[in-house]
Amino acid sequence: MKQKGLAGNFLIASPGMDDPNFGYSVVLICDHTEQGAFGLVVNRVLMHSLRSILFSFDIEKSAVDMPVYFGGPVKPEQGYIIYSPFSRRYGSIRLPENIGVTASKVLLDDIISGRGPEKYMFALGFSGWSSNQLEEELMTDSWLVAPMNRDLIFSVNSADRWRSAARLIGVDFGHYCGRHGNA
Repeated sequence: MKQKGLAGNFLIASPGMDDPNFGYSVVLICDHTEQGAFGLVVNRVLMHSLRSILFSFDIEKSAVDMPVYFGGPVKPEQGYIIYSPFSRRYGSIRLPENIGVTASKVLLDDIISGRGPEKYMFALGFSGWSSNQLEEELMTDSWLVAPMNRDLIFSVNSADRWRSAARLIGVDFGHYCGRHGNA
């Protein structure tokens, strides 16, 4: 199955997914090529305060605080920021709806000094798939795909994002059956 180009979409974990890293998750796909895919989980809060880990980034204090999200199991020490409006200044991946994704320390410095962009969220780690791995997972009904939605990332309570993302494509998990029988 050649399904490339899912960047700018959400992956929504199917209710039966048993992977502890991704069960009930919504992943923003930031890059998807023949070599694989890169994304960030947007609905799993890892800790409620960035201030508790500022020392890890050689930062002493912050004018703002924010939750820290679990972006995925790969490189959990690396921070990533999803933000809007997009700016070339931060060496970012540009996604639809004027959203940027970056690992830029400059952006983190701008945010903690109160000069950051209008909207942002911070995650540790990322979600990665090797060549054709994501396509195989899609073929086994592990994920649903929905168009990215800026409000879901920045305005919907993180605990409600999984069900809200499914509703973007008309799915109600209360009535969802992800597997079909064979005749």
